[in-house]
Amino acid sequence: MQKNWKRTVSLLFTKLVVKTFALVPFWWLYVISDFLSFAMRHLACYRKKIILQNLRNAFPEKIDAEISRLASAYYRHLADLVLESLKGLTLKKTQLQERYVYRNPEIFSPLFEKGESAILLGSHIGNWEWGVLSFPLSVRHTVFGVYKPLKNSYLDNYLNSHRKQWGLYLASMSQAGRAVTQQKGKPTIFVLIADQTPSDIKNAHWVNFLNQETPFLNGMDKLARQTGYPVFYFEIKRVGRGRYEVFFSPLCEAKETFTEGEITRRFAAALEHTIQENPANWLWSHRRWKRANRKEQPTYYK
Repeated sequence: MQKNWKRTVSLLFTKLVVKTFALVPFWWLYVISDFLSFAMRHLACYRKKIILQNLRNAFPEKIDAEISRLASAYYRHLADLVLESLKGLTLKKTQLQERYVYRNPEIFSPLFEKGESAILLGSHIGNWEWGVLSFPLSVRHTVFGVYKPLKNSYLDNYLNSHRKQWGLYLASMSQAGRAVTQQKGKPTIFVLIADQTPSDIKNAHWVNFLNQETPFLNGMDKLARQTGYPVFYFEIKRVGRGRYEVFFSPLCEAKETFTEGEITRRFAAALEHTIQENPANWLWSHRRWKRANRKEQPTYYK
């Protein structure tokens, strides 16, 4: 009973915040964001040690002043991301399409014409939440987002109702295989945010990523090998506050033969290149390497 009460309060608070930011114009949104960024960095010191340590480990060649500038830029990005994500839930379709532009969605057209499906891999770069909302508007394929549900089922259902408003279908990680089976023969794009820390470390794929031994989810690699679907990578580039461009590129062809871990390695290489181009736009406050020190010997993909 107490747990349900807490879930209800969390849901009501989220609804209130979302409705409030629906009324806030973008110019004022970024005034609030500047204050939030300052508060997170200098008042709350939000995950300061984690952010600085992650940046130092990823970029050992940078001096302290450069790391500090990157941390400052990251806090600004994080504040923008939080408020933009709230604002995005109530944006009109035309507003979202004008601010979140897909530059080469036609890359999927030949597949659709042949009735073929694909796997699309992305990461916590830029504003991925706006991508969740708008991607189904840019392609003719049916789009399934594979995601990790929130512990608060009330809040999870509320957010998902917004995410699905323009045609997105959702499947939890445990339901991904079933979704693939149900969509067999129907041109579908399965989207995975693939840079999350895996809970199953024993079966994770370990890759040298950003100068560190890093575990990656094995699901993307397994799904690609089982289905034989072509795999694509999407890169989100921030071109201004509240304005993004998205580019797609192939990681492997349909029915391409590759060994276990190859797709993971290709994804990690593409993501590392994206991060190095604009480091502040990745999620540095995430404990990405919290389980990198382990006793058992991992399967390691160079």
